[in-house]
Amino acid sequence: MALFEWTLLLLLGSVLLAGLARRLEIPYPALLAVAGAILAFLPFAPPITIEPELALALFVAPVLLDAAFDTSPRDLRRHAVPIALMALGAVLLTTAAVAVVGIQA
Repeated sequence: MALFEWTLLLLLGSVLLAGLARRLEIPYPALLAVAGAILAFLPFAPPITIEPELALALFVAPVLLDAAFDTSPRDLRRHAVPIALMALGAVLLTTAAVAVVGIQA
């Protein structure tokens, strides 16, 4: 099957999974991520390769934008300290991991 047909099937599957997530009242990005991980391990999965910049523009940015529209400013203010601490912790952990890998190489 050509890349175009696989892309159409994947888009149809993501729309169906988003509808299922709405019905089950769970966040659709989580369901799509789990389904994508499962699909990646299937032996008949298509070998699709895309540039990282394209993946950022097609997948990450729209999900973040949607999450920003769904976020309540009141909840954001109420949880500002834990959010800031987790963001800072993620940056520090990533920096340390890159430094360790860089030293090892």
